[in-house]
Amino acid sequence: MTDPSSAEIYDRGYRVYDGPRTGLRTSIKSVFVASAQRALGLRRKFRYKIAPVLTILFAFIPALIFVGLAIIIPGDLGGEAVDYAGYFGITGIIVMLFTAFVAPELMINDRRTGMFGVYMASPLSKGHYLAAKVGSLVAVVSIVTVLPSLFIVLGYILVGTGPGGFGNTIEIVAKIILTGLVVAVFYSLIGMAVSTVTNRQGVASAVIIMFFLTTAFLTNALVFQANAPEWVSALSFVELPVDVAGRIFDEPINQLDGVSTAASLSSLIGVLVISLATIWFGYQRIEVTK
Repeated sequence: MTDPSSAEIYDRGYRVYDGPRTGLRTSIKSVFVASAQRALGLRRKFRYKIAPVLTILFAFIPALIFVGLAIIIPGDLGGEAVDYAGYFGITGIIVMLFTAFVAPELMINDRRTGMFGVYMASPLSKGHYLAAKVGSLVAVVSIVTVLPSLFIVLGYILVGTGPGGFGNTIEIVAKIILTGLVVAVFYSLIGMAVSTVTNRQGVASAVIIMFFLTTAFLTNALVFQANAPEWVSALSFVELPVDVAGRIFDEPINQLDGVSTAASLSSLIGVLVISLATIWFGYQRIEVTK
């Protein structure tokens, strides 16, 4: 047993922090980087890396197949093997599942562990915090929506079956990046909106998946069984991002046949606005204990 007479008390008091004060920009960057690392399982145990790694791998598998065919079978096969807009349809289910896994992880975990209050004790406002979260999630989802298509372009160029001419190549690359970002924002905001209204990650993931599948089922039933107007098809959020991709590339993929460009874009913008409003007002109601 320790001798009580040997105990000592060190009264150091409080010290003022005299280190570097990096301000708001660094606080936003910290949230952005920490969120991206968490989504990708970086600096976490191996089991947290499995889902992100498998998702990214599955997104690249079709691209690897297309480029492989172009290498094995020379000629024009590479250029005809896949249309760039259609590739967003091939990977659509992967993007949906990836978002359903990542969005609740980024949003709900901070609220359940109290990290949201810690962030709010910094120079961050709720708006800054949400902007960093949106940017981080979009950046991570863009790995799945943008990079595989860019890999196809690069592979085709290397085997001599890529887009003809420098100008055409730049145009296709620009369209891929634009489309990939639009698709990433679409899925990310819906995932964040769902994750705002519940504190259970499993429930949020299930709701995100069911939301997309249910809209596809209901709109198809209404249009093809109940003779609803064709514009109702634009409310199928599984097919909508693929349709927008086809319109950006001006490729007739017939994902939402009969739906005007105005109806398609209006549906997309409406979903984004409603999702943003849900996220914003949901976080305005959260009381922060600093």
